[in-house]
Amino acid sequence: MTIEEVEFELEMAGLSREQQIKLLSSIRRSGFDAKALDKKLLLMGFAPVFTIYDDKEEDS
Repeated sequence: MTIEEVEFELEMAGLSREQQIKLLSSIRRSGFDAKALDKKLLLMGFAPVFTIYDDKEEDS
């Protein structure tokens, strides 16, 4: 996923701009990891969003 796609998904999930920036900064530092990002979302009180993309990549 591109950073823009991740940003869009975070916005659709209802994260504030500040929360989005924190997660996007983490992705820029460490790379996109669907499971880790969903774990962070859960800790922030949001439903997982990204593991569906990870599962599709594993199937390919």
